[in-house]
Amino acid sequence: MAEIKRLLSLMRDLAPESETEPGFDDSVGLLVGSESGKTRGALLCLDCTESVVREAADKGYSLVISHHPAIFRGISRVTDDTPTGRMILAAARAGISVYSAHTNLDFCEGGINDYAAELLGLSDVRPIYAEEGVRVGRMGEITPVSARTLAKKCAKIFGDERAAVAGDEYKQVKTVAIVCGGGGSIDLLELAANKGADCYITGDVPHHVALYARECGTPIVVLSHYRAERIYMKRLGELLSDRAARERMDAAIEVSETECDPIRTEEL
Repeated sequence: MAEIKRLLSLMRDLAPESETEPGFDDSVGLLVGSESGKTRGALLCLDCTESVVREAADKGYSLVISHHPAIFRGISRVTDDTPTGRMILAAARAGISVYSAHTNLDFCEGGINDYAAELLGLSDVRPIYAEEGVRVGRMGEITPVSARTLAKKCAKIFGDERAAVAGDEYKQVKTVAIVCGGGGSIDLLELAANKGADCYITGDVPHHVALYARECGTPIVVLSHYRAERIYMKRLGELLSDRAARERMDAAIEVSETECDPIRTEEL
């Protein structure tokens, strides 16, 4: 058993709660439950749902650590007629605390975007934007390939059969920028291009941004939001397990087995 508070201190050391996206109303930290008490371990997930809470309870864990905020926007009531309400009530009944590390885990050293850059084999890795401890996205160099070939590489690395290109799929790219998750905005695309990126990799790309990418000449490799970030949960488990072992904490760190992509990938 380990103290919940001590386990959460490991997360705060890795991804400080103060280093979130500027101007973004982010919800990070302990969002449900208490830091007091002990737990056999922590269950890691991208999204804390009612099924994830049940899985944690079944495994005897009193702590869930999610990437996406368990409570993303302000809520005025907690009832069983909404998914968020049911999740919170289930966690409360089971005595489970839920901690979320969102954009701070995206930006931190060794976080989600650093891991994506590592998987892609980028060299000379640096933030797309950096100021006051916040390091938005990553960019670096690769052996020149077409955007189409890069998309195929991303599909294999992230296990994302829906990977696609918005814009010129045959453009040769060498300098690549990536923002894992929902970075599909014209502002971020322009920021990456102005920093010298030949291609931008991200998810949640709406039609008007895809059209802009085609017209401005900087293609976007479009990834599934879930696939691009879920892959990091195993790495997070390794990082926390190593830190817990050094601190002589007796706690299992495990990635959720019940969580799944909310968008079907099978043939309909």
